[in-house]
Amino acid sequence: MKKRPNILLIMTDEQRFDAVGYRNPEVHTPNLDRLAQESVRFTNAYATNPSCIPARAAIFTGRYPSQCGAPTYMTPLPKNEVTFMSLLRAGGYHTAVVGKQHFWRYEGDKGYDWADIIDEHFPPEVISKELDESEFGLPQNLTVSDRVSSYVEFLADSGFTRGDQLYRRFSDKGIYEFFADERYYVDGYVGDRGLQWLRQDCPKNTPWFLTLSFPGPHMPFDGIGLPDAAQYRGEELALPDSSAADLLGKPPHYLDILKKFGQVKLGDPRRPGGLTPQEIRSMKLAYYADITLIDRKIGAVLELLKEKGLYDDTLILFTSDHGDFMGDFGVATKAQYLAEALVRIPFLLKPPVAGYPGRTEASFVSSVEIAATCLTAAGLAVPANMQQRSLTDFYTHPRPERWSEVYFEARDLRGLRGERYKLVYYAGRQYGEFYDLQADPGERYNLWEAPQVQAEKRRLLDRLLDRMISLGEYVQTEWHPTAPPI
Repeated sequence: MKKRPNILLIMTDEQRFDAVGYRNPEVHTPNLDRLAQESVRFTNAYATNPSCIPARAAIFTGRYPSQCGAPTYMTPLPKNEVTFMSLLRAGGYHTAVVGKQHFWRYEGDKGYDWADIIDEHFPPEVISKELDESEFGLPQNLTVSDRVSSYVEFLADSGFTRGDQLYRRFSDKGIYEFFADERYYVDGYVGDRGLQWLRQDCPKNTPWFLTLSFPGPHMPFDGIGLPDAAQYRGEELALPDSSAADLLGKPPHYLDILKKFGQVKLGDPRRPGGLTPQEIRSMKLAYYADITLIDRKIGAVLELLKEKGLYDDTLILFTSDHGDFMGDFGVATKAQYLAEALVRIPFLLKPPVAGYPGRTEASFVSSVEIAATCLTAAGLAVPANMQQRSLTDFYTHPRPERWSEVYFEARDLRGLRGERYKLVYYAGRQYGEFYDLQADPGERYNLWEAPQVQAEKRRLLDRLLDRMISLGEYVQTEWHPTAPPI
């Protein structure tokens, strides 16, 4: 019987598709770049949702947020939902997690034999008034008891109980400087704990699954002050082509995002508001520095796997839950928008094959397919109510089926992206979004009403309707044994 591979799922939070060195030379990620050379590099990978809780719920269950009952940022996964980690455990895998999960109030079985879940970005016992708690990665209505983790205990034992002992405000746009030793920085701590698990707790005679999930580079953008910031010159970082004025052609709720960054003055594109060039560059510097620190920690994990003789036998997935505007349209953060900056993500798949020659793959894929991928790699059945497509086909089959579109959602928004065009449908509204991504990859020009694309818009609307019907429960159930086929 062929040995079942170990499986390592490496995740970050809020990392854009282009915030990796192998896609963008402005970003320093030498370890991920090396991993990419031995991986299937998916250039058209998408999240199911632009927000943490629903995006992660879809990953863990293999079901879209609207299917698994967690369609918004404040809807916890229902207790009866089954995670793919619990299926791996039932199938003989030792399952473990280090880092962010964002299950939030989920009362079901997460599926881990060993867990060190760290959802915090800061010491929560006492937050300095100088620091805005709402920016540090958790809903504001959680109690202190909800936030207890080994990271919090580590900080408290080290004398850190206030945010201003670690951070100082760099800008009122959510940018902070970290000034303590990096071992007290949350992503440094998570990386170190991942190494500790691999050294001390990793089973020797049982296949294992490990989620190593970094809370960064999620806002607050706090990488200024890390040693990795020295690799960047802020004044040289590229600025986006778009501006806040481009939001005027989009659905009206896009203007809400400017409340934090300065309102658009309607009718006057000369005064669009939004982040200044200096603020965008400072934000990128903080964001990229955190990514580079995470890359160092990932590199140390990969080297340890090689030292232990496990690297060639381990399936490694790297991705993020969603992206961030990061200066596009003069704003940052993520919310109920199906913009490319938010739903397009980095995605690497390193097969459990020695000497695998990496390659670039343009097929559209979704993070909801991680569950089927891990179960298939483990030789286990994929439940009928999960998404069935496994990305293992891209290294096991000489001619894998390639997909020419991808679906995503956000509460009552539904989106479909094809090879050229992208549609976002707003339920119950007369407006929507439609983009020609070949001519306008930055989504600056909304063509929803443009006469020249109405035929393509109708085609994508039809495809979107087909997709939404296919996601319903029991849609393939037999009507009656004698009923004629439709």
